[in-house]
Amino acid sequence: MSDFAALAEAPNSGSRTALAYVHIRDRIISGDLIPGTWLRERDLSSELNMSRVPIREALVQLEADGFTTVGPRHGAVVRQMTIQDVNEVFDIRLSIEVSATSIAARQVSEGADPARLLEVMAHAESLVSSEDEDLRARTNVAIHDEIFRLTGNELLTSVIRPVANRMRWLFGNVVQQDASQLCREHGEICQAICSGQTELASALAVAHIEHSRGPAISQLEGRIPRHRPGPTAP
Repeated sequence: MSDFAALAEAPNSGSRTALAYVHIRDRIISGDLIPGTWLRERDLSSELNMSRVPIREALVQLEADGFTTVGPRHGAVVRQMTIQDVNEVFDIRLSIEVSATSIAARQVSEGADPARLLEVMAHAESLVSSEDEDLRARTNVAIHDEIFRLTGNELLTSVIRPVANRMRWLFGNVVQQDASQLCREHGEICQAICSGQTELASALAVAHIEHSRGPAISQLEGRIPRHRPGPTAP
């Protein structure tokens, strides 16, 4: 199992808007709020004991991150993910994550300290046989966090957030991965980064992403639509 929770956290994480965002997002990811569910500001305001303003702002961010669409009377409706969406996410990962991996390796070659990345990777390796999937997931999150931290590029980290949100939905409770293979691939990427080998790190990142794509699509076939619905005729 993989998870992108930390990269996917909302900005200004201490605000009421962020609290509302995370609460609604996590209910969507867990399947508690299924596709097609109408998200009413009044009900969410009562549930979270806060005014409608942060709820409304959270719903705007959820739409921007691909979790909802505009519904009846301009309300928000939980979005149905499709195979097309999943493929698009993997395509974007091939740009953003591969770039981050290469930049991180370059930074190390120029003197950045990869000690924290090595520490987190060692912890992940110790958890391969653990039955605590949540702990394994959080440790995998930390690996991705450290790679992006090593880039020193705040813009790159901000760009990955909506993609990371969708990956968290995908690998949080929908698609299962082999823990040993995932750890092995992470280990190879981390070793290349820590050796400052930019081209090798990039190639391993590409392989890692594509190794995940096939099983994800295979597991989702027949469970979600293949394509997004086309535009409605006027």
